Order: sequence, then C-alpha cells, then structure tokens
Amino acid sequence: MDTLLRINGMKHLLALFAVCLLAVLPVAGQNIKVLQFNLLENDMTANLHGTQKLDQNGEKAALIKIQAPEKGFTFDGGSMGIVAREDHEGEIWLYVPRRSKKLTIQHKDYSVLRDYYYEVPVEGARTYEMYLDIGIGRYVTIASQVAGSTIYIDGENCGTSPVNHKYLNYGRHTIRATKDRYEGEQTVFITTEDAEGLRIVTVEQRDMSDHFGDVTVTVDNKADIWFEGRNVGNGIWQTQLREGSYVVETRKTDCDPEKTSFTVVAQRQNAVKAAPPSPHTGLLHLYTRPRDVVALSNGSTPIDLSEAHTLPIGTYQLSLSRKGYVSKNVEYTVRHNETTRDTIALDRIKYIRPTAFYFGADYTLRSMGGISVLLGTVLKNIDLQVGYTFGLGKSDPVPWYSTDGNDTYLSTMSYKRSTLSVRLGYQIELARRLGLTPQVGYEMERLSASVVDGTNSYGDGAVANCISLGAKLLFAPVRHLYLFATPAYSLGIKKDANFKQLADNSDISAGGFMISLGAIFNF
Repeated sequence: MDTLLRINGMKHLLALFAVCLLAVLPVAGQNIKVLQFNLLENDMTANLHGTQKLDQNGEKAALIKIQAPEKGFTFDGGSMGIVAREDHEGEIWLYVPRRSKKLTIQHKDYSVLRDYYYEVPVEGARTYEMYLDIGIGRYVTIASQVAGSTIYIDGENCGTSPVNHKYLNYGRHTIRATKDRYEGEQTVFITTEDAEGLRIVTVEQRDMSDHFGDVTVTVDNKADIWFEGRNVGNGIWQTQLREGSYVVETRKTDCDPEKTSFTVVAQRQNAVKAAPPSPHTGLLHLYTRPRDVVALSNGSTPIDLSEAHTLPIGTYQLSLSRKGYVSKNVEYTVRHNETTRDTIALDRIKYIRPTAFYFGADYTLRSMGGISVLLGTVLKNIDLQVGYTFGLGKSDPVPWYSTDGNDTYLSTMSYKRSTLSVRLGYQIELARRLGLTPQVGYEMERLSASVVDGTNSYGDGAVANCISLGAKLLFAPVRHLYLFATPAYSLGIKKDANFKQLADNSDISAGGFMISLGAIFNF
C-alpha cells in the first residue's frame, strides 16, 4: 500500500514538473497537431446559399470548421490551393476544393505542420471539423447542472453552458457556473496525462438563495443600463444578485458612459441610483453689440450671453432683444468638444425709416379746410405722397348776378373745397425720433356748391390747379407711427372760368397758406 502511494505521488510530481517545464520552454518549440478531422453529416453549411463557395472550376467547395487554440494560424493547400477563409467567433472556416489531399498549417510562434493528409476523403459541398493542438493544453467541454448557466473560467466570462471545445492550457483552472440563484465552482487540473480527445467537465450547482438580494437599478433620462457586457434595461433594471460588489455602466447616444459601483446585501431590497451618462458638450461663446441684451434659448430659457456657456450638443434657437433695438432670432449648432463663436450686432430701431410704405390722415387748417387721407412710400429717403382732402369748411355766402349787363340777382351760394394732391420730397433724419421732409407738389382744387338762397346752382365744379411748396415735420413716438405737421404754401397757376369769376367776386382764392396736422402708419 505504501509502495502504491509512493508511485502515485511520484506520478503527480512528474506531471507537475512537466507542467512547470512547459511553462518555461520557448513557445516556438511546441508542435502543431491535428487532434481529429471528421465529417459533419448533418451540417449543411457548405451547401447553403449564402455560406457556400465555388472553386475555380465552378464546383462547390468543401468547408472545414477549424477549432484553433489561438489566433494567427495560416494555411496552405499546396497545388490544390485554398478557395476562401473566414474568421468566425471561436473558429476558422476554411474552404478547400473537393478532392483536396493535404494541408500545411503554420503559426509564427509554433513549429510548422507540413503535409497533413486528410483522414477522410474531402468531398465538395460537405462540412468537416478539425481540432488543432499546439501542445500546451487540452480541449475541454464545460457543462453545468443547470442548463444555460453563465460559465466563468479563471474569472473570464466564456458564455453560457455548454461551452464546447474550449482550449485550456496545462495547469490549474477555476470554473464557475451561475444562473439565477444557483451557483457552483470546480477546480480542474489539465495535465499531459489527459487524453488527447475532448474532456468533459460538469459543474455541480446548488441553491444559494440565502446569499442573494433583490436589486433595483434606476437612472435618469431613460439611459441604457449595462451589466457585465450586456444591455439589461432602459431607465430601470430589476434583478437578484449574490451579495458582493458590482459595477453597472449607463450609456446613451451622444453621451459619455458613466460607471456606478454598488454593494448588494443578501436578503435585502437594494436600491441603486446610477449616475446618468454625461451628455457630449461644446462651448457656445457669443459676443453681442450692445453687450447688455435679453436672450432666450429655445423660446423660454433665459441665457446670459455675457459669458461663454458649456452646453449639451444640439441646435439652439436664440431670441435677442433690447429696448431701442430691433430684435433678432439666430440659430447655432453646438458640436462635441468644439467652440462655436460669433458676433451678433443688433440694429438700432429706425424710427425715421429711410424705406417704408405708409398711410394716414390729417386735418388741414386753411380757408375751407377739411380732412385728408394719405398714401405714400419712401424709397432711400425719396418720399412720394398722394392725398385727397374732403372739404368740410364752408365759404362765406357768395351772391351770383347775371352777366348780361342788368346785374339781375340770381342766387346765393356757399362752397366747399376738395383737393387732390401729389407731393415729392426728401426725408431727412434730424434725430432718432425726428424727421423733416421738404416737399414740392401739385394740387387740383375743386369747389362743390350748395344753394343758400335761390333756386339755381352756380359755380359748382369750379377747378383750379396749383403748385405747392412745404415741409413735413415728423415725430415718431413709437415704431411705425408718425405724428406730423405740414405747413405749406400753394400758388394757383390755372383756373377755369367759374373759378375765375368766383375769385373776382368773393374772397375765395386758389391755393394759399395751410397747415396739416395728422398721423401716419409706416411699414
């Protein structure tokens, strides 16, 4: 019995020595081997549209799914060549022509395997599998007592069980399986004594409910919650975790991710408020003239433009205003880690506008005055105005006598004067709210008669043409409104017979001095 124990102890010691020796030997000294090469009877990958390949003769190639311990392998098919190669997760897909005989396998860190002859005939449109060994470990398939458990090998997440053909280096490895409240851990030793085929390790698990706590993770702005490389929730994540310390990461488009550490206490409700991801920002630096302006961002949020602002990326509509200045709306796009600069000048309000369209009304103080309506336009300070005065004031009674030499009394009339005027002027800004427009114009005066005594009407429709000279003095109490006074003098240049007769026999005359007082609206 003692001899048997000594022999077993010596075997373990030799195995441990071999593992240590392999650890210190140069890697380049290891040999590449093919552990097995098999036909996968039920795998149709090489014959399916989308995954099949054709060789140079237009025939369907064979597919070899190669399990390799490391990356960096290259392959040479000799005179038959290689049709194609695709690197997939965990394996290499090598397409070779049908009737291929051999393969050369190379890696920069290991010795070359030359002229490996396939163990079974290679047929087109068929799928095969190959396991490569580099002499420093063994392939292991890891199962768990609870199907679909997460498998950790030496702390590395290797997916869910079963984990097939995982290449493990010689030595000690800790394998852990977890799912829900079931956990298990097993330590395995991979040695040269293991068979070259696949080794199967099944991790036993047990209910660890007493060591779990309920966890609720919340984050603002409906950010995504990531845990152990997986997106587990949006805004909120509820789960059960084993007691211990953990880290969650929050992510969102156009934001920098943030990590939050937390500790789970068993058999407790654990509420975790995760830090939200930090929005990508940029700098908005605007200079305004004048400096003291009222600014609103996106219609309602006040913003002080006297200093630079770090803002989340995006487009901002700004409304700028100040008393005495024309308000302005501008738009800027803030980009990640960039500074947006600009100078914004507000224009002073032009009360006396060099270009405008206007209309208004006035009252004309003169002999036989009345109310006028006005319509005009100003273009680069050139003012063209059209007006019509409705006569309100009546003249003194004017008697009419016959002109046949008998001076027979006919009737007594009174008259009102209506005037159509066109005036041209040049607008001058005297101050911000004061303007002066010297004007020359043409006027057509028309008299309308009404009978005071008698039966017949005389002189109705008498017309006189005049030229005028005057000035329109403007005062703008607010934008778009002028109060004005226009003193003017007009001179009659042409009268019809009735007007001449009236002018000779009464105090009615064409033209004369007048002053108009009124208001106009400009746009």
